[in-house]
Amino acid sequence: MRRRCVLLALLATGFAGAAQAQCDPSIEIVNRSGLNIREYYLRPSGQSDWGADALGSQVLRNRARLRSPTRGPGLHDFRIIWVHGGTAQLMRIDICTTTRIIATPTQLEPARPRPTAEAAKPRRRP
Repeated sequence: MRRRCVLLALLATGFAGAAQAQCDPSIEIVNRSGLNIREYYLRPSGQSDWGADALGSQVLRNRARLRSPTRGPGLHDFRIIWVHGGTAQLMRIDICTTTRIIATPTQLEPARPRPTAEAAKPRRRP
């Protein structure tokens, strides 16, 4: 019985590792807010420091898109600061299942999740 539990635990760990290995650890930020975004920050969830502004001296113009690398798969937090000083945050987003983050006039929103391999398969009619 104990061997069976250990074997199941090893198999589960292997499948979880394989799923994360297939994850694209980047996310697209889409600005649909009507304003330019002056600063953009991202961090792995659970960290307290936002780190450096990912835009540097640039701005993300209204209607522009940015493909942003992350530090790897898992949950991430996002923060923007508009040119007028307003801010928005989106917390605990799994970048392995979310394609992009959309900046609206009042907030950050996750776009539809990425389809899973199972959902992408064509369905057969009975």
